[in-house]
Amino acid sequence: MWDKVKQLIGTAAPMVGTLIGGPAGGAVGGLVASALGVDNTPEAIEHAIKNDPEAFLKLKQLEMEHAQELKRLSLEEGRLAMESARIAMADTQHAREQHRDHWMPSALAIAMVGMVALMFTAMMFGPPMPERYDSVLMIIVGSVLTAFSTAIAYWLGSSKGSVDKTKHLKTSGG
Repeated sequence: MWDKVKQLIGTAAPMVGTLIGGPAGGAVGGLVASALGVDNTPEAIEHAIKNDPEAFLKLKQLEMEHAQELKRLSLEEGRLAMESARIAMADTQHAREQHRDHWMPSALAIAMVGMVALMFTAMMFGPPMPERYDSVLMIIVGSVLTAFSTAIAYWLGSSKGSVDKTKHLKTSGG
């Protein structure tokens, strides 16, 4: 519901519209509700925007009066998003670091390649499946291919190549 309100507000007050959908949305929603004289609910705000001819003017005025605070909230929201991305990347890097010399990447890659090869061999040369199983078969194939691509990207992706290159440079004295 807030997405609809966000779009409506964004046409008159883009900074307010952007912030209302993010982590600071509750505070910004309260400012919007107060400026429009309604409850702080998406329904009440949407109703006021659609039915009050001066709503957009009030929102624009709100944005101008609170420009500094809105900019600060926007910067804080960006900082939080960057921190979240940094934590996710560090987590992935840590997991790769923990398993970099493990036998699992090779075993997993071989097992996944074998499973995909057998699956497609069975589909091409095996007995035809009854039509009523087409949907189930496509779901299974999609799931296997998704797992295959995820495993390959995790274990053998560009980060793995970078780790191997760094290890080679350290051992060769480069």
